[in-house]
Amino acid sequence: MKHRSTFLSVGILCITLLTSCASSDYQNAMDKGIDSIGQQDYHQAAIYFEVALSEQANNKKALTYFEQASQMEEGIDLYHQEKYVSSLDAFKAIANQDDGLITVQKEARKWQMTILDEQEELVATEETIDTINQLISIEKYNRALEEIQSLNMKLQSEDALSYYKDELAKLTERVHKSLDELEDVNVSASTDQTEGKAATTKKDTEKVDEGITYTSYTNERFRFKIEYPSYLTAGSPPTNGDGLTFYNEELEITVFGSHNVRDETIEDIYQQSIDTISVPIAYDRLADNWFVLSYVENGMIIYDKFFYGNDVFNRFIITYPENKQDVYGPVTTHISDTFVPSAN
Repeated sequence: MKHRSTFLSVGILCITLLTSCASSDYQNAMDKGIDSIGQQDYHQAAIYFEVALSEQANNKKALTYFEQASQMEEGIDLYHQEKYVSSLDAFKAIANQDDGLITVQKEARKWQMTILDEQEELVATEETIDTINQLISIEKYNRALEEIQSLNMKLQSEDALSYYKDELAKLTERVHKSLDELEDVNVSASTDQTEGKAATTKKDTEKVDEGITYTSYTNERFRFKIEYPSYLTAGSPPTNGDGLTFYNEELEITVFGSHNVRDETIEDIYQQSIDTISVPIAYDRLADNWFVLSYVENGMIIYDKFFYGNDVFNRFIITYPENKQDVYGPVTTHISDTFVPSAN
């Protein structure tokens, strides 16, 4: 009877020691995981929490911490890949968790605010680059250089915008190359003729820029706002009130809104738009919530700008003769710069 009691005691002791060792390994992994969280090493933290789960499978706390660390690592990776919407979704999921580490939730909210702030800068930068391209296309090189200089100063102070440095350098090279070509033409012509022509061109351009007055139109249904030349005639509004057309013999501006009934992404709509164009596209740009397509078809320049929102879309399309680019190019730039979309 004594031997049986001894064996029983040894068995209980072994079980206790094994349980204690397992518990010690679990707690050790959890502690190291939390330390890694404090150092914002989410990859290593996820590894430690996974070790803890191997010691105590389905442990709720270890599982929650593992998911938090994994999502933080994924969100940061997506951010560095410039997939900002997906990154925001990952950080939002962490911030909205009911349990888990509060420090991780706070860090996720900081990342959310950082991305949202940067997105505003990114959208503004994309718009400026779009304007620079328009200025170059209508040979407004000095104004293009001013925009480039201003944007370059912003890029130097904002690390998040460093992605655009190469593109800005290419735009600068384009402008200087065009100016050099103009200078060569001027040198080859006689001084009197060159000066006379330059004075006339400058005078005409200033007249186009300064002589146009604009009228504002706000769509009551979709709440977007556009400025159009006052000399244009407004067409009859459609019964559904989605937009309006303004026109004369040469220039036509069509602006309208619609609902995102098919839950389409901006990439879907961008590709659909490209698929409908059967001619070479002279200029296109796809941003996070807008895109631009510009091309020449049957002697007409078509400038199509689309604004994407989760609920609604806005779009305006400008058409005018290719040989009137010097007249209507500045109008297009003005409309693009001043358009106020409701899509967000």
